[in-house]
Amino acid sequence: MEPPIKTMLERWPALFTEREETEVIIRRTVVLRGIPVLLGENLSEFFKESDKNNFEHIPVGILTVSDGDSPHCSSVIPVHSGSTFIIIEGGIVMDDVRDLPLAVCLVFGLSYALHLDYMKNTFNFIQQVTLDLGSKSLNPKLQTLKNQLFA
Repeated sequence: MEPPIKTMLERWPALFTEREETEVIIRRTVVLRGIPVLLGENLSEFFKESDKNNFEHIPVGILTVSDGDSPHCSSVIPVHSGSTFIIIEGGIVMDDVRDLPLAVCLVFGLSYALHLDYMKNTFNFIQQVTLDLGSKSLNPKLQTLKNQLFA
């Protein structure tokens, strides 16, 4: 039997605060931004940070536009953006996406539904390791990262 909400509120009040939710999103954002780096993939065409409309040449990507007051966990990775957009074939197909983790999930789904090219190692890692879908045998690069993460 599940504990009542009142009991959960008393035991774990942080679970029901916006700050706790934000910290989870920050962790997810950093991990999603880090996986392609660890796999040696070129992020410059997938994760774009700009306030300009210079994305005509991007086949599939995520554009984040900083609001200026956005906190950064390093000089490279903004954890919140003013706006997040999904780009396909040089055009914005979805705007006002809530956060980067949701945008990555949407791009993952759109890539499969529309048969788009994507960052092969990163999406295979998400599919095979984190979601446990598809083939059980991993290529050496993915297997090495999995071993490092689960060691």
